Amino acid sequence: MNERPLAPMRLWWLAAGFTIWCLAVVILYALHAIGCGFGWPTGPLRVSLAIVLLLHLVAIGGLWRYRAAGRDPGPERISSFMHSVVVWTLIAALAATVITFGPALLLTTCL
Repeated sequence: MNERPLAPMRLWWLAAGFTIWCLAVVILYALHAIGCGFGWPTGPLRVSLAIVLLLHLVAIGGLWRYRAAGRDPGPERISSFMHSVVVWTLIAALAATVITFGPALLLTTCL
């Protein structure tokens, strides 16, 4: 137990993946509402939703890859336990994004 305590500012890594998931919720639903409200054709609307979803998946996947590689931008290294928790939180955010928004692309876009 000779490790220095973790700085509170470093805890933002725990929220990074689900913050991107929240941004995906807001942007996808806003894009869907705008597209339906203005009567965009189904094809381009579905493609734009898929592109936005893919961009968010790439962002979470990039963070996961960065953290899984063990890179640590702070002045002190985080513990191995905290590193594991952050990596698994990012995996959970990636899975939640796929499970939540993936099937929505298969549904009817506007009623």
